[in-house]
Amino acid sequence: MKPSQKEFVLPIAVFGVFILMIFILGNNSLETQKATFANEIRTTGKLRAQEFFSSVEHNIKSLENLKQRIEMTNGSYFQYWERDAKLILEQHPSFKFVEWVDSLMIIRVVTPLEGNEAAIGLDLSQHPRNIEWRRHVKDFSTNVSSWTALYQGGSAFLVDVPVFFEGKFHGTITAGMDFTNPFNELAASLDTYAIEMKDENGTVFYSKNNPQSKAIADEFIFTSSFEVDNLDHQKWTFSLMPADLDFMAERKESTLTFFVFGILVSVLTSSLIYFYQSSRKKNRRLSHANNKLKELNKTLEKERRKAEKSSLAKTEFISNMSHEIRTPLNAIIGFIEVLRLSDIQCDIQEYLSLMDISSRKLLLLVNDILEIDKIESGKSTFRKDVFSPHQELKNIISIYRPTADEKGLSIVLDASSKCNHEVIGDVGKFGQIITNILRNSLKFTEHGGIEIACNESVENNSMALNITIKDSGIGIPKNKLKTIFDRFTQIDTGKSKRHEGSGLGLYITCKLVEMLGGKITVESEEGTGTEFHISLLFPLSDTKPERGNKNSEPLLLEGYKVLIVDDNRVNVIVLKNTLEKLGVYSDSVTNGREAVQAVRKNFYDLVFMDVHMPDMDGFKATKKIRKFNKEIAIIGLSADVTKEAIDEAKGAGMNDYLTKPISFSKLRSYLPVFLAKVS
Repeated sequence: MKPSQKEFVLPIAVFGVFILMIFILGNNSLETQKATFANEIRTTGKLRAQEFFSSVEHNIKSLENLKQRIEMTNGSYFQYWERDAKLILEQHPSFKFVEWVDSLMIIRVVTPLEGNEAAIGLDLSQHPRNIEWRRHVKDFSTNVSSWTALYQGGSAFLVDVPVFFEGKFHGTITAGMDFTNPFNELAASLDTYAIEMKDENGTVFYSKNNPQSKAIADEFIFTSSFEVDNLDHQKWTFSLMPADLDFMAERKESTLTFFVFGILVSVLTSSLIYFYQSSRKKNRRLSHANNKLKELNKTLEKERRKAEKSSLAKTEFISNMSHEIRTPLNAIIGFIEVLRLSDIQCDIQEYLSLMDISSRKLLLLVNDILEIDKIESGKSTFRKDVFSPHQELKNIISIYRPTADEKGLSIVLDASSKCNHEVIGDVGKFGQIITNILRNSLKFTEHGGIEIACNESVENNSMALNITIKDSGIGIPKNKLKTIFDRFTQIDTGKSKRHEGSGLGLYITCKLVEMLGGKITVESEEGTGTEFHISLLFPLSDTKPERGNKNSEPLLLEGYKVLIVDDNRVNVIVLKNTLEKLGVYSDSVTNGREAVQAVRKNFYDLVFMDVHMPDMDGFKATKKIRKFNKEIAIIGLSADVTKEAIDEAKGAGMNDYLTKPISFSKLRSYLPVFLAKVS
């Protein structure tokens, strides 16, 4: 939803107020920093100026002390002149030399002499400073000259201290002084400041850090004066200022940082206000939507419960239908097998064969419906059998070869010599995939035959299996090619369709291939034939499956005793007859309670336990039997093929679980696992 203009008014106003406050505060902060820095300069300047001027006074005082010693000894202290002069020079780096100028203004003694030889005997009576010199003699005061160029080279201040004893003037103690060294010591810690000192004529006689007073505002320059000569009113000027012309840069940078931070805070605050206003509107809308959603959730919850009930009802329905359909099928198929094994007329044998085919087609349809339910409910499980895909393919072809022969069709298997690998996978699901496609090809092929190609390749301890099944049947129309793997899809439909089928086989096949991580594709041309391509990947096995046909060896089942527990009289008759043909004696009971009593009283080698029975079902009966007999083999026997039933059977203590209908061949191959000794 597009935001309204009103939503921007308050955030913009807050942003403007914040920016104004930041500008005012920032400007005040900068002014405060300037004032603080100016005050810092004044404070530092006062302290340093006092130190500098005290240093000058201290140096001049050393000359006046020498004068007092000479006057107090009426001139006899002159004998120590050389020693005292050297001592003064050593103790005070500002002194360049100390000399004695007599009353006639002639230089008589200079210390040190080296470098100052030109000054010995120099007559200063004609020098311009003689007027100044004489005026101070008359005043008895110390004279300090301006910054003066020396005869012996360089410049210095000339300090004259007049000496009087025995009532008359005898001369002056004169020193050349340069205060650079002591001033440098005092300014050693002032790296951020520049210092400049001038004499009364404005001559700079000391500077540090290149002072640039003309480029710096007066408020940041401290200036102080010191009167070094009271008689002549000579004043030296001390100035302290920042050494860096951009001395406010750091403070300005901090202020700029404050500005930037303030702007960010302003933007964030304004944004928060905007989003708060916007969120309030959205929250109102969301609250309204949430109320609707709650109502919808209640409705959905009701629908979910209905769906769960429907799913449960569907599962129960499929389980019940499986039981109800498989139970009579078990009787039909069982009786057919019993009759076919009997000595009856050949024409009746043909009828029995047709009945067997019809009943097994019905069984396949029931199996397909149950398989779809397992796939779509996510209840399909996959075993880890060790098998040879090539051998399994040959076994399946051998099963359907008689059907092909009856229709006058050929089945050709083209497999390379490398197709000899053992893999790990669900052999039943693999067989179901191949069987469904092969049955489909046989159903829609009237002339020619079926060509099957098998190729195996090994890579990274896995085997890639590629199988092609090509027939010369009726083919698939282009408009149905894309939907061939959909549920209930058939090539020919309507009342005039020629081929039987529920339209479930290819759908189940496609789903099983996908669940095994493989791929299935189809190519077809109507009137020419169809070609299926299957690609699967199996882990290679390190072990070999057991080979050999146990059924080819004679079975010794005589003497074994079996208990049949089933409430369906027809099923009991079928199973009894089948066991009799195998030489096995059997008793029967109709419910679980009777089964528990029978096992407790009699010895049985095996119990066939039906699951669905009145009074006490097979699961409860098995649990009770296991409490006092853990050795007897108990085989679950039911028309319920759901995973839940199989898991419950194993959990109750059954050794295995067989689903109805049970064929004679299946029972014949199964019983030796628990009973027979092979001779």
